[in-house]
Formats: sequence, structure tokens, C-alpha cells
Amino acid sequence: MSEQTEQKKIYYTYKSIEAWEEYDEKVRKIIAEDTGRENWICNRALPPTCYPPEVNSETIKKLKDLSDDIVVGEIGKD
Repeated sequence: MSEQTEQKKIYYTYKSIEAWEEYDEKVRKIIAEDTGRENWICNRALPPTCYPPEVNSETIKKLKDLSDDIVVGEIGKD
């Protein structure tokens, strides 16, 4: 019996515009593979803060492991 992975609401941003330019395509691909969606809300700042559909813990780890220049936080976590 497979265990259901808990889905989590997150936001992500980048520590610099350069980091956004370098990693955004990879970040979006990782999230799209998990969620099946390719579009989600991002603000218009540079670098933007984005709010993808809920993702699983493995996806969060992949994003954090990609670079220290990517900031990932859980929404609603105390």
C-alpha cells in the first residue's frame, strides 16, 4: 500500500535577480512535474515571489537542494 505524501503550500523567491535568471526555468520544471500545472501566481517584483499549487515534501527538498540562492518557505507553518 503506497503512502500518500502530504501536500504543502509554499512560496519561493530568489536571493538575487541573477539567481532568478539562472534557476527559474529549473524551479518551474520541478514544480510542474509534481503538480501537473505550468502556471501559478507570482508577483511582479524582481526577483519575484511565487505561490505555486501545493507540492510534496520531495519537491520542496529538490528546490532547496538546487541552490542556496533559492528561498523556499512553507505557508501556514508555525
